[in-house]
Amino acid sequence: MISLERKVNPPRLCLAAVPARGAGSAPEERDTEDAGARSLRVLIVEDEFYISLHTRGLLEALGHVVVAVAVSADQAFSIAERERPDVVLMDIRLVGERDGIDAAHEIAGRLGIGSIFVTANTDPETRRRADAVPPLGFLEKPLTVQRLRLGLQGVE
Repeated sequence: MISLERKVNPPRLCLAAVPARGAGSAPEERDTEDAGARSLRVLIVEDEFYISLHTRGLLEALGHVVVAVAVSADQAFSIAERERPDVVLMDIRLVGERDGIDAAHEIAGRLGIGSIFVTANTDPETRRRADAVPPLGFLEKPLTVQRLRLGLQGVE
């Protein structure tokens, strides 16, 4: 009798645990470019899911903590009031009646928390409105680790 059963060894998946940055690792093992950089608590305000996910990954790779992601101006203010982040990464165009410029103005005025605008393009009128906030800076989309690192350097 011929058996059609084949005994195949399934591929093995091995996972390795890596300690969290700064948790028990020697200073020489840490990313030297980020040495001395302070970990920031950051609120992301972005209504595009994949962009917010990408931004979160970049921030965490740089050693920062994402306190939350907001998708509207009203939600951004509410979360900023509750979480008191060090800085807000603010998209200008958001869902809802209010935009990121309105949210940044309210957050700065009422809570004293600065925003960095993240945008793909701004027309002169939008840029004039944004400059009136005033923001901590502007970052151009798409974000990269280098752009984000430089943009966050001056945040205290």
